Amino acid sequence: MQTQSKNAKNKMPLVYKPYLKGNLIDGAAVKRGLRLMAYYLMFVFIYLIVGSALQFGNFAVRAAMNLVIVLICALIVYMDGSRLGENEVAFGEIAYARQESGRPVEPKEKERCFHPGKGWMIALIGVIPVILITLPHALTATKQVYILQSLPRWVSGYSSQEEITAPLSYYTRDAGLGAMDVLRMVSRVLIFPFANIATTDRPDMLLLFDRLSPLLAALPLLGFPIGYLTGPRSRAMIHGGISSSNKRAQRKKKKAIKARQARTAKNNQII
Repeated sequence: MQTQSKNAKNKMPLVYKPYLKGNLIDGAAVKRGLRLMAYYLMFVFIYLIVGSALQFGNFAVRAAMNLVIVLICALIVYMDGSRLGENEVAFGEIAYARQESGRPVEPKEKERCFHPGKGWMIALIGVIPVILITLPHALTATKQVYILQSLPRWVSGYSSQEEITAPLSYYTRDAGLGAMDVLRMVSRVLIFPFANIATTDRPDMLLLFDRLSPLLAALPLLGFPIGYLTGPRSRAMIHGGISSSNKRAQRKKKKAIKARQARTAKNNQII
């Protein structure tokens, strides 16, 4: 019971202050969306460098390690979204106080205020190029059921027999690299951790990931709006910390006053 009361006493209080609500989308949304795209290019680099070392034979370990990479990437943009949300709530508090005092709030200033849906709009702008790249492959993906290999040497002994060499000419035909092949390769890079989980040894799972590639590619960027939504709570924790510090300072001041009064009373009694 004493431990619970101590924890309740030491728990940081949340102090929410009113703030002016901003717009769903502002002039900086596109710029921030492009910043998320820059993050994604960094994620692709991490996928290729780190992911190539996570091709374990054990499926459970391989899946867990690759999902950790995705989680780390999502955490990076989560912290960026949380920082932006907290800053915009702080500016919204200033704008609210200005409005309450009768001073005008400019449209550009209102754009800098917090809006619950703004994080999702920024993430949507950042993820649109990823979806446009992966969607064609998701719609046209097929199950990989074979791998072309070189013909054995003994087949060369039948090279003079057309009824044998004609069907086998498929193996020596150069199919070329088409636009869909390029999109498939790029899409696989964007979902590299999930493709790394399935590998070509699990064609059914790999096909499922190909079908879901727009959603899977967008997963890391979802950390940004989730982090942005924590802005009001983060700001409330700051106010709570300030309030707790003030209360502690007041308690110390009262104790000092009481101690001084007690010493004064004691001195008076001696006299």
